[in-house]
Amino acid sequence: MSKNKPKIALVLTGGGARAAYQVGVLSAIAQWYPRVHTSPFSIYCGTSAGAINAVSLASYASCFRLGVKKLSWLWRRLDTSRVITSQPSGLIGHLLSQTGQRFQSHYQPTLPFGLLNNRPLRCLLNQTINFNKLNYQLLAGHLHGLSVTASNYQTGQSVSFFQGAPHIQPWARARAVGRRSQISTEHLLASSAIPFMFPASRIGHEFYGDGAIHQISPLRPAVKMDAERILILDLTTGIRRPEQVKHTAPGLAMLGGHLMNAIFADTLSADLEHLQRLNHVAHALSPDQTERLGLRHIDVLHLRPSEPFEPMANRFYSHMPIALRSLLKLLGINAGQDATLASYLLFEPAYLRQLIDIGYRDAHNHRSDILSLLTD
Repeated sequence: MSKNKPKIALVLTGGGARAAYQVGVLSAIAQWYPRVHTSPFSIYCGTSAGAINAVSLASYASCFRLGVKKLSWLWRRLDTSRVITSQPSGLIGHLLSQTGQRFQSHYQPTLPFGLLNNRPLRCLLNQTINFNKLNYQLLAGHLHGLSVTASNYQTGQSVSFFQGAPHIQPWARARAVGRRSQISTEHLLASSAIPFMFPASRIGHEFYGDGAIHQISPLRPAVKMDAERILILDLTTGIRRPEQVKHTAPGLAMLGGHLMNAIFADTLSADLEHLQRLNHVAHALSPDQTERLGLRHIDVLHLRPSEPFEPMANRFYSHMPIALRSLLKLLGINAGQDATLASYLLFEPAYLRQLIDIGYRDAHNHRSDILSLLTD
């Protein structure tokens, strides 16, 4: 990596199936670079499904278009059966196993609870991501840092597991720590373990779940790994317009969707405001003062979907396997009541391709802003 090249971070937020949108944005950006070109990003930070995208791209930091092409190929061919056990026999067997766990003797170790079995996702990650390539990218200088954030269920801390340049130091702040680790499948499963839906993942002697739960500062890993510019690909679609609001008593689907939005969205806006205030302070001070205080100006571009995902999730809800729809209906969840929760769980090709297309169009609509951030 050139010493004069700015360190640009790509921050990918969580959102389950919604993360297909990020693939569309990145596909557009990749077309703006030559076929054989290193990635414009040297720092990758991901949470939940965004962590899977981040690690996959980081392993191909030496050839950006190839990395994006492989990621796009995966998402365009993804379906529910490759993420969770969705056959009736497998789904019922998993639920019976979970129920039986609750009646075991207290001295018998119990498996983490999860309504759905994500074992197919484990197999998919092992097949598609070569974690050994991360070390090569670091040694070659194409990658400066990579972080995957998960939530520690024992301590209540947000833990950012990172691989990066030797000089990057672990950090410890209020309820958030950075821990140097060799990123593996377990870290991705932990970061993407949506509470109640997927079981927690064990790393060492502790259990971890979705990284967005306790993440009070989503931009901190990028800042701690020396980012000078940050591109954020957010998956929240903003506040609904009055005509989109249903004036009905909230059911489990609406409550679940509201909880998911709160988990994945609330802290990012506050962290952005905090960073903007620090930028104003750094701009007002002299270079000597900013150096003494450890401040630096960080350019940020925050990109979020231009269209809501709920109408599309409602339209493609019937594509979800019937066994999974039946389970959700048994719990009082259906797309007709509120499709927000479904928009996170709908890993079906037609829906995912729609999200990719939206991301692709949004990137082209913001081309000048994106290129301004990525180029010197």
